[in-house]
Amino acid sequence: MTRRSDPGAGKTAPDAVSVDDYKTAMRHVVSPVVVVTWLHDGKPEGLTITAICSATTEPPTLVVCLRGDKPAAERMRAAGRFGVNFLSDEQPDIARRFSSNPGHDGEAFDPGLWTVTPGGVPLLDRAVSRFDCVVEQAFEQGSHVVFLGRVTDLATAPGASLLYRDGFFRRLGTE
Repeated sequence: MTRRSDPGAGKTAPDAVSVDDYKTAMRHVVSPVVVVTWLHDGKPEGLTITAICSATTEPPTLVVCLRGDKPAAERMRAAGRFGVNFLSDEQPDIARRFSSNPGHDGEAFDPGLWTVTPGGVPLLDRAVSRFDCVVEQAFEQGSHVVFLGRVTDLATAPGASLLYRDGFFRRLGTE
């Protein structure tokens, strides 16, 4: 195993690896690119994330992680439900829009691209998979807030998923 830094530097617990080593290792992992959405004071908000996965199938539940020091985590928690939009490899512009400006002013939501669910969650019409979720749990874990969202509705669209690795958006190669 290759270590890139002092094993004791940047540790958060006695048995933890360094933060820098962890970040370096995680940059080698391919992640899906998602825009997570919610309503705050009746206005749509959203944020691009890559920290997401399926938690359980019974009941269908997703795990979504947001930085805890961002106002978005508290607003999503207060909303009580959120949307998960897995972007297609043709939507890196949407990923950039929601990562550089987290959509707190509603301007990032082009009305021709989004549908609001009966529960009030904005979902991206052409996302390859989109989920309407109710917050079942939200708890702090280190620097992030971890959300468990029970899926109440979903839809899919044709296309390949947008991926993220080593600081760049990626797409799958052809078979």
